[in-house]
Order: sequence, then structure tokens, then C-alpha cells
Amino acid sequence: MSKPAPSDALTILFALQAVLFLVPIAVLGSAIGWPASLRLPAEEALPLVAANRTAVLVGYGAYLAVSVALIPLAFAFRAWLAARGLAGWMSDTLAFAGAAAGVLKTLGIVRWLAAMPTLADQYMAGDAGMRQTVALVYTGLNAYAGAVGELLGVQLMGGLWIAGVGVALAVAGKRWIGLSGLAIGALFVVVALRIFVPALAALQALVVPAALAWFAVAAFAVRRA
Repeated sequence: MSKPAPSDALTILFALQAVLFLVPIAVLGSAIGWPASLRLPAEEALPLVAANRTAVLVGYGAYLAVSVALIPLAFAFRAWLAARGLAGWMSDTLAFAGAAAGVLKTLGIVRWLAAMPTLADQYMAGDAGMRQTVALVYTGLNAYAGAVGELLGVQLMGGLWIAGVGVALAVAGKRWIGLSGLAIGALFVVVALRIFVPALAALQALVVPAALAWFAVAAFAVRRA
């Protein structure tokens, strides 16, 4: 029996989530100490952005591509389920959750490609009063867009989508990759509770590498389905 067509696109899109994310890890990690730099005060973060503009644009550009690619991945997985007779309201809801995660992540990342470089330039060129004003704008924008991108996009909606994909893969016969996806997705949702329990943020350092490995393995799992 020939492989259903959705498997090919799904394999590529799953793999892209793992491969493309290595770019921001390498580029932003070496240039500005990302992701720890997300928590730096404006007085430290903005000079880093100004001094490493190209790296910031390349790194966050790749991260933007990862986020946008999650949207077609969500619908490709829905098509993959439909090809196996698993379509229905649950697969539709799952596709919506994945697409929503991609959109929310994109909204959070765009600040680093548009607003933050401009703020960095204004901060470096301004006097003490201007720098204080720019720092306030940076702090507010970073808190809001960070909550949209990280809290809602990566951790909450992204976690729910990965957990749901895990359940669907387990139902489709991919038991271990499915159960591991369920566990990883659940951990992302737990990390989202950091707004109530700040100590939970420490789990992010463990969950992200696990998710990257899971995406890579999932690409092979659906290819062999």
C-alpha cells in the first residue's frame, strides 16, 4: 500500500521545527546570551541588541520562520489524521490550537525584528532622560509581547497542541512517541503556571531540548506510518 501523501509534508514540517530552531540557539546564544537575555533589564539588553543587530535579525528571523511553520504543520497533521480515518471535531480543535500557538509565537517574536532594534538605537543615541524613557517602553513592551509569545504561544497553546498530537499519535499506533509528546506538552502547560509559581520557569531549560528531540523523532514516526 502506498504512503498517504500528507506524510511527506508532515515529515518536513516536523523536521523543520527541530532544525530551524537550532539557528536562534546558535546565533542568539553566542551573540546576546539568549534566552537568558530575555530577562535582562533594558540597561543591559538594549546595548546588546545595538551591538549585535545582524545576529539579532538573523536569529529571530529564523525563530519567526519556526513559528510560522507551526501553522501549516498543525493543518498537515490534521490531514494526516484524516487520511487514517481519525478526522472529526477533536482533530479540528487540535489544528486550531496548533495554528493559534504559531500565531501567538509570531506576534511575540516580531518585536525583536521591528521595535527592539529601533529602541536600541534610540537608547544608545539618547541622553539620560531619553534612555530612561526608552527603558520604560522596552520593559513594558517586552513584558506584554513576551507574555503573548512565550506564555500563551509557546507554553500554553503550544503545550496543549503537543499534548494533543501525542494523544493522537498514540491512538494512531505510535504509542511511545505519542506518550512522550503528551508528557512534554503537559510540562509546557505546567511551565505556563510560572505566573503563579515563578519557580516553575526553571523547567523551561529541560522542556525545550526535550521538545526539539521529540519533533525530530516525530518526523521519522509519521514518515514510517
